[in-house]
Amino acid sequence: MSLMLTSNQAHGMNYAEAAREIAARLAVGNDDIAAAGALQLAIEAWKCLAGTDLAWDRYGLELLDVRARLYSDHDDVVVDAGAPVRDNAETRLAVTTLLEQLARYHDRLAADDGDDLAGRLSHDAGAQQLRRAVAALV
Repeated sequence: MSLMLTSNQAHGMNYAEAAREIAARLAVGNDDIAAAGALQLAIEAWKCLAGTDLAWDRYGLELLDVRARLYSDHDDVVVDAGAPVRDNAETRLAVTTLLEQLARYHDRLAADDGDDLAGRLSHDAGAQQLRRAVAALV
């Protein structure tokens, strides 16, 4: 499934624009498709920029574990956006802002009494891992 960011959004937006748009969607509520899109976009940055700095490797390990535990049923979500082309301040800001918002999303799920204890703990652990990924890049 392709994640449509907005109905009037042009296809192929750049990476930073897509990251900002998805972060905004996550900020307004519990949107599991936007969350899966955020993780997919964050992993795309790792795939493109790994090898430029060891920080991206530490970042990627955290994301891959979160994906395996919390997003295994969302493999079909794809964000139509350009890949990041260079490791610079704009890219890192877009990625870290996106992941901070995704961590807040998981914090909200961890606090939701509608989920069982194991699910809440898993979301809490995911939020912590996302924050470690952010810390690796700053």
